[in-house]
Amino acid sequence: MNHYGQVHDYKLLIKRWRVLVRKNGWKIKKIAESADMPVYEVFAGKEDSGNLVYISAGIHGDEPASVWALYSWFEMQSQSHDELSFLIYPCLNPYGLMNNIRFDSDGDDLNRSWGSTEKSLISQIIGRTKQLRFSMAINLHEDYDASGIYLYESLGGKMRDDLAMDILSSGSKYIPVDSRKKIEGRWSKNGIIRPSPNSLPKEGLPEAVFLQQGLAKRTFVLETPSEYDLRLRIKAQVAMIQKATSKFSV
Repeated sequence: MNHYGQVHDYKLLIKRWRVLVRKNGWKIKKIAESADMPVYEVFAGKEDSGNLVYISAGIHGDEPASVWALYSWFEMQSQSHDELSFLIYPCLNPYGLMNNIRFDSDGDDLNRSWGSTEKSLISQIIGRTKQLRFSMAINLHEDYDASGIYLYESLGGKMRDDLAMDILSSGSKYIPVDSRKKIEGRWSKNGIIRPSPNSLPKEGLPEAVFLQQGLAKRTFVLETPSEYDLRLRIKAQVAMIQKATSKFSV
């Protein structure tokens, strides 16, 4: 993102996505409306891909580095991930982005709304993903209280590797890893939080937990500290997305 004043410009964001989609032969379509603003889905790759990756950003409108990092990463990658296909949600909360607030126009937290189909947007995504299976799902977020980058990780089965640590290491070139032992009420080790499937927020079901329930083999929620410089936050998130998806490189 070149200008701080444009960080909450949703129309500019979508305009740039349209150019990128057209350039690469991808697909973009409107899936819902939020406060009279269209919400879009982008599909990049092949429908029958064996490695389908879900990436979303902007579910909280006051976390703008997420939407610009997602766009920036794809702008740089273009055709270089031929072995992967992506289901992308460039900005799930355009009203929140434009008004720099966490919530949607109804005052709801969309990241606590995945346990029902009351929201048209959530209903559309639930329907869209019902028959899909993802090798990985990545949700991009920011945290006002964070002192550095951190992530939530959920793995299917008992698989364990060093990918979470590698992801944070890549982002730490721009922003240090959050050293707190407890983050958002959960235990953290070296910036990695692995919450119990039974330990869910009382307010409602998050997007990541929805994806963990049989849709994605593993999920990552990547967090940058929203009080840091915007450009560094974008660079850190881009680096972390790159490292997360690099496990599929041949």
